[in-house]
Amino acid sequence: MTYKEHLIVRKDVYLIICLWALAGAFLPAPVTIGIALLTYLLVLRTKDLSKIFTVFIAMLVFSDSRAQIFRFAETAKIGVVVMTLIFAVLNYSQFKVRKNDIFRFFVPFIAFAVLATVWASQSFTAFQKSFSYGLIFFLIPLLYFNGRDQNRMLGLELIQFITSILTAGLIIHLINPEFTSLVGRYRGLLGNPNGLGIFLTVAFAVAVPVFRNLPPQFRNNRFYWLFLAVFLVSLILSSSRSALIAIGLFFVFNRLRYLSNAYTLILFAALVWSYEYLLLSLPEVIQFFGLEEYFRLDTLEEGSGRFVAWNFAWQQVQEVFFIGGGFGHTEFVFKLFQDELSRLGHQGNAHNSYLTIWLDTGLIGIVLFATGLIPSILKAIQNSPYTLPIIYAVLFSTFFESWLSASLNPFTSLFIISLTILASPPDPEPVHDVKKD
Repeated sequence: MTYKEHLIVRKDVYLIICLWALAGAFLPAPVTIGIALLTYLLVLRTKDLSKIFTVFIAMLVFSDSRAQIFRFAETAKIGVVVMTLIFAVLNYSQFKVRKNDIFRFFVPFIAFAVLATVWASQSFTAFQKSFSYGLIFFLIPLLYFNGRDQNRMLGLELIQFITSILTAGLIIHLINPEFTSLVGRYRGLLGNPNGLGIFLTVAFAVAVPVFRNLPPQFRNNRFYWLFLAVFLVSLILSSSRSALIAIGLFFVFNRLRYLSNAYTLILFAALVWSYEYLLLSLPEVIQFFGLEEYFRLDTLEEGSGRFVAWNFAWQQVQEVFFIGGGFGHTEFVFKLFQDELSRLGHQGNAHNSYLTIWLDTGLIGIVLFATGLIPSILKAIQNSPYTLPIIYAVLFSTFFESWLSASLNPFTSLFIISLTILASPPDPEPVHDVKKD
């Protein structure tokens, strides 16, 4: 059977997304929020979990965008998460919950994060963020597994959506570069160039197991090459150093995947340990190839302010070393010292997921997070030889950005999807014809 016979093109899903964009462009934000929630309610009423899953992810992607047409998504996503939770509770008896191991592994960490609201300086914010973090770990695997039971091509449809987002960004960039740029760098439809780099990293982490789990006739078609083309062009235009290195690490460790896991782990640890030395040597290599401007050599030595952020975050960790300050504490202290940090050349947050988790939940929290992540990885290793190359790429990304410590962004959700797919045995059943919409 051909690729076209198997792949469902969810035209109604893309019509909804286009409706959101049109409403965002011409109507006030409150009206657009109402339209977005109403259309999502209509999708929920269909009980088509593959559609629900795709639209849910689309809302999270748009919530990261700085484009005015998507300004509604930052608020609307909260309503979407709540509505999805209510839908899941009302239909819980119909879900196959035995597969939700990822959530089960992270329950101790999530429980402690919620408990940390008791001593948090901003209790409501801490509870909201920690509770939403738990919801994402609960809802994403639940929707994906049960949606895939309804539609075996769900993973491929997710890649199709990601491809459409990347393609739309490139087309708009040709027409109106200012719309897709920030401080002279390409950001596509995402919030900033580094955000696009993170998106590409976790999208790649999803695409690898999805394409590898497909029947052979699906691995060499025009859509596969289209995805690779728009992915590579977006990656190059973003000039995200961490994304470029993360994807490069995947290919390096993918070539080494037939070696023992312990050997590759030691090699990865050695690379992380020698990072400072490599960073000092990198300018010479960049200058040799004449790529100083592309790699922003003037900011490389200072890590674009990350070293300032890491030193400050570690100082703050000492104040809440064991139990943390509750979810959102990192954001609170960085805003509190924003002026001082700005004078030192830093903008933003801690730029490190693990320092952020430590600041928010303390040493206890970071240990519980590790006890959730490690068994998830070990289970994935049993089912996919691509697990460690993907994990190394993602770990490198999280070392330079705090996205894994936040819930209602597209990055954490896509990583959970990747981990869910990797930890699942390949579908033994053949792909059958799927009725088109």
